[in-house]
This record gives sequence, C-alpha cells and structure tokens, in this order.
Amino acid sequence: MGWRRKRSNLPGRAHIGKKITMAVPTYEEIMPPTLAVLNKCDKYVSSKELDAETIEVFDLNAEERAERTPSGNSNLYKNNANWARQYLKHAGLIDFGYQHGGKRGTYRATDAGRAFQAEHPEGFGVEDLLVFPTFSEYYGGKHGGGDRQPMPKSTEESEQLTPPEIMEKAAKEMRDVLAEDLLQVIASMDDYDFEFLVAKLLVAMGYGQSLDEPTTVTPKSNDGGIDGIVKEDRLGFDNVYFQAKRWDKDTTVTKPEVQKFSGALNGQHANKGLFITTARFSEGARKYVETVSGQRIALVDGVTLAHLMIDYNVGVTEEKTYVIKSVDTDFFEG
Repeated sequence: MGWRRKRSNLPGRAHIGKKITMAVPTYEEIMPPTLAVLNKCDKYVSSKELDAETIEVFDLNAEERAERTPSGNSNLYKNNANWARQYLKHAGLIDFGYQHGGKRGTYRATDAGRAFQAEHPEGFGVEDLLVFPTFSEYYGGKHGGGDRQPMPKSTEESEQLTPPEIMEKAAKEMRDVLAEDLLQVIASMDDYDFEFLVAKLLVAMGYGQSLDEPTTVTPKSNDGGIDGIVKEDRLGFDNVYFQAKRWDKDTTVTKPEVQKFSGALNGQHANKGLFITTARFSEGARKYVETVSGQRIALVDGVTLAHLMIDYNVGVTEEKTYVIKSVDTDFFEG
C-alpha cells in the first residue's frame, strides 16, 4: 500500500496544512484512506475489514483504538469511520453492497470514486465533495453548487463535526449554561436554605437512602464549623460531616479556610468531611486535603456542585429527551 503515510502526513491530513493534535482521526480524515482501500480491493469489503485496513494508516495505539465517543455509547474510531463511509456514499464515490444485490455491511468503490481518487492522490476533504450535487444537497447546500451554503466553521478549521457530535456539543453548551443559571439562583438563597439544598443533594446521591433521617442540618448558631451530617452508608455505620458555604462564585477558598474545617472535624472526632461551596478552591487548599493526616476531606466547588445537581436531578427538570441511534453493522454481518 504505497500511499500509506503515518500521523502528520496522511492522505486527508496533508491538505489541511497544520499539525494535527487530535489522536483519533475525524471522519473527514478517514475518508481518503477509505476510498483508497476500496479502490485497491476492487470488490465489496466488510466494515470490519475496512476498519482494520484504514486504522493501520493512522498508527493508533491500543488506548486510542479503544477510545469511546463523548457519550460513551460507541467506539470513536468506528463511529467516525461509519460517517466517513456515509459521506462518500452520498457523494457517489462508493456504494453499499445491499443496494446492488451484495451482502449487507459491505462497500465498494464506484467508477466515480476511482476517478475522484486519481484526481486527488494527496487527499481531499468535505469541500472537495461539494462538487457532487447529491452530496451538496445532503450536506445542506443548494443543488447546483453556486449558491451553496457556507461550510460550518469551528475553533479548529480542520474539525468537521458529524450530526451526533454536533448534538453532543450543543448538549454540553446547554448543560454549561444550565449550571451557570443554577449558580445564579443559589446566589439568591438564604445560607440556611443552601445548607438544606446540599443535604438534599447528598440524599439524591445515595447517602443514607434507607434511613429515616439520612441527614442532619445543624442549628444556625453554635454549629462548631459543621453545617450538617450525612450517613455515609445505608446502615448508618459512619458519618460524613459537611460544611456548605454560599459565597460569591468568584471568591477563592484558601488553605486556611479548609484548615479551619479540618479543625472542626477534629472537634467532632471525625475523619471524613465534605467542604462544598459555590466559590472555587485555591491550589493550596486542594493540596492540603491531599496531605492532611488522619482525615479524608472532599472539596466540591461551585461548578462541580451545579453539575452534580444536574446529574442527580436536584433543582432541575427534564424538558425533552433525544435518542440517537446508529446502524449496527455487526448485526448485518452476522
């Protein structure tokens, strides 16, 4: 396979003109070697065989080959390779076996694909496929090419996202906005109400689930630096003491504040504590809890707090649920 090149000088990467820092190739980068392999074979090839051939081009290690998509639902390389084949198919450069009496889950280069490969020996990208009306229409441009819509851009010009990746990116952005909104709502709460909010969150996370009183919030005064107590397990064999501080999100909680909490734990003869705040922790505070002797102290800052509330449905409600499905190629190759 004389066209094979490793890492930064791959077909499909050369035309980008910049160093690739992403380990697992995008679908756009997988398209050229996919077409090259199919041109070389000149027969219908299964997705497993095709993935095995193309993945070698990118010199991925075992960890990279096993990497999952952000959602964790599928293998990242196989997901990107599937979308590479979809794009090549819509451009008319490859066809699927089942469309021409062949086996499902197999692929072959078309005459147009062979000609296109010969015209682009150094690689190609999505922009090059827009010359095909079927692909231009599928991708979102108008038939005919002259009035087609502009290519989507991202912070990395070489990064072209698949529809699931676009949804995942949008979901993350919406989640981050929701977390920010939660912190703004919490900022208007009473300190004592915030302590009860933390207690509710800990219960939602599974602490003391089967106990009649899984958590205790201490009185406003004379709490000795402890805002509440939560049972660590369902049987209540151990307690976790927590301190909940509703401070401005731009405030930095420093080492002395965490040391005071550690002292409060000592006063309760306790060795497990949770310091949870709407603010953020300094590096010194985080290093301190890693080295303090005889105690285990967990630090939860404002951003982490908001995301835990989202994960455990505390203070949020679901509006819509979207399920993304993909073709199970193993099913059709069985």
